[in-house]
Amino acid sequence: MSKLKQEVPSPESGVIVKTAKDGCAEGLIYGGGGKEGIFIKEVVPESPASKSLKLKQGDQILSATVYFDNVSYEDAIQIMEHAQAYKVKLCLKRNPDITETEPAVESDVIPVTTLKLSPYILCDV
Repeated sequence: MSKLKQEVPSPESGVIVKTAKDGCAEGLIYGGGGKEGIFIKEVVPESPASKSLKLKQGDQILSATVYFDNVSYEDAIQIMEHAQAYKVKLCLKRNPDITETEPAVESDVIPVTTLKLSPYILCDV
């Protein structure tokens, strides 16, 4: 009779957790820095972050996506200017009247139907 061995995760391993799009970072206290990375030092009880994100003390932040749907133009430009020196991944809306000299990868293009235009959304799905 063989027994299944339960694998115990090492301190170096971990689980990647993605939060909801509508989460808010207000109420997070950060720690760490440098080569260690950025960690959640504390989640303030009853804060927007505690209600909308499933974060725990000690979680390491690997990346962040900021959605511009409710961000002022000035704030969005400031975010983009601060990000210039770093790797970024963008989600773009493109009108169909562009010249198709460089076709997009099929899985990266999501057709969107609007009133009279039919733009494309280019981002990860």
